[in-house]
Amino acid sequence: MANRRPSPVDYGFRGPLNWVLSGAISGVAGAIAFGALLGLIYPDVVSVTIPSLYGLEAMQGMGWGLHLLHGLVFGVVFGFIVTRKSVLRFLISNPNQRHFQQQGPSMRLTVLGMCYGLLIWLSIPLVLLPFSAFLSGGTYPDFPAATVESLLGHLTFGGVLGFIFANFINISASAK
Repeated sequence: MANRRPSPVDYGFRGPLNWVLSGAISGVAGAIAFGALLGLIYPDVVSVTIPSLYGLEAMQGMGWGLHLLHGLVFGVVFGFIVTRKSVLRFLISNPNQRHFQQQGPSMRLTVLGMCYGLLIWLSIPLVLLPFSAFLSGGTYPDFPAATVESLLGHLTFGGVLGFIFANFINISASAK
């Protein structure tokens, strides 16, 4: 083990709540990347459509504030999920799957983050938002939910979330 190179996950926040801070920062960073990507294609989605999901008028910065808040919350939830013992065992062990044998925890968290982004895309814009609009009798806002761009945005969110989380948290400290 003397030849072992340090990994980004060997450093980072320590303590019992390190996943909260790591998740919050990573979630906001992922939301910024997602919003920037989606803003290039659909400029009004973040600034106009997101406030309209809450029945609010678009005001200066409100859409971005809500979008970053979503990222923060989803980041903390991600941090909670990946620091549970069953998931941690997978992240720090050397699984038998050929694909992950050469990958360290940073890559595994990045891939797990992208899976998380996919799950968010499948559950919230494709199921929850249309269902809630149906229940409330309202109309579903003009939201590019079932588009390739939205999928890529959610995957980008998850990838950035997982990558930055992996570089902030000390997984070995969390596993103890």
